[in-house]
Amino acid sequence: MKKTEEFNLISFESTHMAIKSEKLLKEESLDIRIIPVPREITSSCGLSLRINPTDYEKSRVILVENKIEISGCYLVKKTGLKKEILDITN
Repeated sequence: MKKTEEFNLISFESTHMAIKSEKLLKEESLDIRIIPVPREITSSCGLSLRINPTDYEKSRVILVENKIEISGCYLVKKTGLKKEILDITN
């Protein structure tokens, strides 16, 4: 049986915004981790936040309230080596 994993990603225009966002969200004790943006989203180098789905909405609210510019929001479903990425930005 292949392990299934589901999480949210938020990507940013700059590394600075990703690091600032990580700090803001960790201050709120949210389950997040900074990771490279997956190649399926963009081929350019960059950082994104991996967020537990239960913390996703609260994370978005905190980032909007702090005027953090987000370039994209995604739902990632991994089953074994297969990865499905859905754009949920809007």
